[in-house]
Amino acid sequence: MEIILLNNVKKLYDNELYASVIPTASLLHTLLQNDRSLATSELEYQVLLYYGNACYYERQYRVAIKHFNAALLMRKSMIRYKNVHLAAIENTCEQFGEIETRYRLATCYRDLGEHSQAVATLQALPAKSRTPKVNMLQAKLVQQGGSSNTTEAILAYKDVLRECPLAMEAIEALLELGVNGIEVNSLVVNASNVPKNIEWLSNWIKAHAQMYSRNHLEASKTFQSINDNTKFHQNEHLVTLIGKSLYYYGNSTQAQLYLEMAAMINPHNWDAIMPLSVVYEYNQKLQGLDKLTAQMTNIHEFTSGHWFVMAQSFYAHGMLEKASSFAYKALTLNPRNVEAQLLRGKICLRTKRHKDGIHFFRAAQCVANYRFEVYKGLFYCYMGMKRCKEAQTMCALAVRYFRNLPRSYVMFARTLIHSSHPHPKKSAKKVIGKALEIDEYYAPAVALMAELCQAEGETQEAIALLKKQVVNYPHYRLFTMLGDILAGEKDLNGALEYYTTALSMEPTYQRALEGVNALGKVSWSNNKNEQDISMTSSTNQDEEWPIECDEPSIEAVELLSSPAVAHDDGESDTFSDPFWQDVDAELTN
Repeated sequence: MEIILLNNVKKLYDNELYASVIPTASLLHTLLQNDRSLATSELEYQVLLYYGNACYYERQYRVAIKHFNAALLMRKSMIRYKNVHLAAIENTCEQFGEIETRYRLATCYRDLGEHSQAVATLQALPAKSRTPKVNMLQAKLVQQGGSSNTTEAILAYKDVLRECPLAMEAIEALLELGVNGIEVNSLVVNASNVPKNIEWLSNWIKAHAQMYSRNHLEASKTFQSINDNTKFHQNEHLVTLIGKSLYYYGNSTQAQLYLEMAAMINPHNWDAIMPLSVVYEYNQKLQGLDKLTAQMTNIHEFTSGHWFVMAQSFYAHGMLEKASSFAYKALTLNPRNVEAQLLRGKICLRTKRHKDGIHFFRAAQCVANYRFEVYKGLFYCYMGMKRCKEAQTMCALAVRYFRNLPRSYVMFARTLIHSSHPHPKKSAKKVIGKALEIDEYYAPAVALMAELCQAEGETQEAIALLKKQVVNYPHYRLFTMLGDILAGEKDLNGALEYYTTALSMEPTYQRALEGVNALGKVSWSNNKNEQDISMTSSTNQDEEWPIECDEPSIEAVELLSSPAVAHDDGESDTFSDPFWQDVDAELTN
């Protein structure tokens, strides 16, 4: 009877009727346990493997782990006693070999969150017998485990590339772990089975190396060159990488174009959809975000990406409690969802829970230390807690790590403006100048430089700077800023023209509407000129002028209420002399 049952289990398994295999294999396993005279090693070994693999396919991981471990123990016993049937059994079905069994056992442990057990299972295999997929799984487990010792993961990824030089995931992981791009490129090019005519791959590696080393703008240009000069034009992965690089850089306007294109090519591309939802919120394109969110409600099986887009939508509409709940669900499904970690950090900033915010930004830092938002979020958390030394450290790290990113200099300059120390305050203009050297059209830097020029009485310089910007990159806030400055200069016709242009781009923009109303009052009563115009002066600090990827709401809440604003106590001097001198020396060099 046991042979008949085994043959039926095999037939069910071969026809992939795994749910039917489970009860039949269970009956046969019980029969062998109750009558040990029938239980030969080879028979029991096959039953355990059929039973374990069926449970694996049906996602009954706990049961699968039990039977896989029992099968491996049985296999060890058969080797010890030199069972002649073992080789025949494993040759009959390739899924019954030790390598595949351990791989599936490790996968079960991984899906149950037991990463250390999964790593130990794979480490039991001799290094020379590990296949590329075993090495890939082991490397990912070590990397995602959060260990500071990444040597094992790096070695495993390199082993993958030696056999599979086009394993893009391994290439990106090595670069993310800090391996030099030249070394990775050499490893790929010198692989024994590398395909011909893959010159583009060197640029692909170079672009990823730039992205993970925080040279986001250069990375976007390198990806763009691949897009323009090869037949991979408008490939969804390539377009997504261009969009993400621009998003990391801080150019959310251009990032939106590429991410929308990628989402149009593949509506299920979460690498594009998640940053696109953030960009929509940055650009105040709430209709686009609502449309994106509406697409999520028609899907029954929610992934981490689904929950994040919903959370981002609630955040954009000011529903912070729901946003936090949905971001938590996103992280439950994928603890390495960087966007969800950053969103929870931003929610904590909004709700003044700075200690919790530090936790979430630190978690994001462990996964993606190349993201500027991590250091910016930590900086504002420490400022909100009045822990000035830690805030200094974060601000200095942002400048040092992101030397080619104007966002870091803009954040630093905004802080210097509010410093009570005279030297840093005067040097804010120098810092903004550094940002404009990197990108002369970076809108937040242009807006802040115009404010500083106006504050120092250099009104014409501010006007010229803004006019140059709006000619190349028109933005309703910059047009409104020009209107404010011209209104202050008594050029009412010029001010009205710029306010009108701003409202044609954004009809509901309150500041431009107030500017037009103030000009209307001026035309009726010249005696109240100065009083009315001052209502819209750009010295008004109720609203900041950050454009693109800087979050106005966070900065308005955190920066203006931070200890960097001058107070009577000694804590108001946020930046100490040694700190400022160190950063000033770096800017000079």
